[in-house]
Amino acid sequence: MKVKKYIGASLEKIREVIVRELGENAVIINIKEQAQSPKGGFFSAGKKSGFEVIAAVEEAVDVDLVSLEKNGGAAKMIDDILTLQKEQYRGIRSSIKMIDEKLAEVDDKMENFSFKASSNASPLKELSNIHDEWRPLIIQALNKIVKDSENPTEEDWHEALASLLPTAGGIMFRRTPSSAPDVYVFIGPTGVGKTTTLAKLAAKCILTEKLNTGLISLDTFRVAAVDQLREYSTLLGAEIAVAFSADELKQQLKQFYEKDLVFIDTPGRSQFDKSGIKNIKDSIGTIGGLCVLLVVPANIRKEDAILLYESYKELNPSALIISKTDEASCCDGITTLLAVSKLPVVYLTDGQRVPEDIHVASPGIIASMVMPFVKCSEPVKIGENING
Repeated sequence: MKVKKYIGASLEKIREVIVRELGENAVIINIKEQAQSPKGGFFSAGKKSGFEVIAAVEEAVDVDLVSLEKNGGAAKMIDDILTLQKEQYRGIRSSIKMIDEKLAEVDDKMENFSFKASSNASPLKELSNIHDEWRPLIIQALNKIVKDSENPTEEDWHEALASLLPTAGGIMFRRTPSSAPDVYVFIGPTGVGKTTTLAKLAAKCILTEKLNTGLISLDTFRVAAVDQLREYSTLLGAEIAVAFSADELKQQLKQFYEKDLVFIDTPGRSQFDKSGIKNIKDSIGTIGGLCVLLVVPANIRKEDAILLYESYKELNPSALIISKTDEASCCDGITTLLAVSKLPVVYLTDGQRVPEDIHVASPGIIASMVMPFVKCSEPVKIGENING
């Protein structure tokens, strides 16, 4: 048996030398690490500076040419073979132990980092407004961006979050000659600004896109709701109708058949008002081809986000509009809402002006709402931080 010791910084290079010198039948008997380099940070796997490898190869023995009676004969040969097998077994066990220790070291580092990132007792500032299920996803995205850097910047965290945020970049409103109009229904809780949001989009469609747009109100519960929409319709020169039931809504849509677009305003209903939400569903549920837009406030709390979506999902919303970004000092429910709804955000609103205070949604703006320490470069008002 031929035994040699090799020292090098790379196990792959050591293996190449072993194969070249001892051949493909060589066996690794033992692998031992040499001195460690200084410890790395959260993203470091703890690189080693070198390895010592002992390898062996059996030399062929022609038993026909060897006298088995000399020096113990067959018994000695068997003992030599058994000794070699034991050395090989110990070497394999040692190598497996070394690999297990290395993997455990990496796992400990990642677990320690994940704990610090997600701990409710002392969360990282960057993750304080992120719900628990998204924190590992953001860390994974961050790893791709910073490439093992130990000190990611605030902008790196912002970019990692933005990569996860679903947006649709607005709606492509269009003309519909010789066909039924596109119909958009605005739903959401009381006081989120559905009517004002509807008016902003209607103004853009009428004044900028020159689209023939009709307005219908189902909000007959509030005394001033129809008057508010009627005032907007007068200013925009848009035709308005009021529907008190599903049948009346169908009739009004027939009368608006020549329009390019129809926007339908609905009464605000709390997520706890199951009966009120059901009434809205009964009014629009039998009409096909609707695009339902769920309007939610930017300051929705994470405790309410799941319940709100669960209450409104039976109306089959297609997208989200986040309103009142200018009034939100804390946006800790947005990631929860996006995760449970799996809906894209199409618009953001940041004031009462019609039509100025509405903006096409982008991941960067929403990321700045969740991580307010990074200002967005777009002219959107977020809480007390007025950008632009």
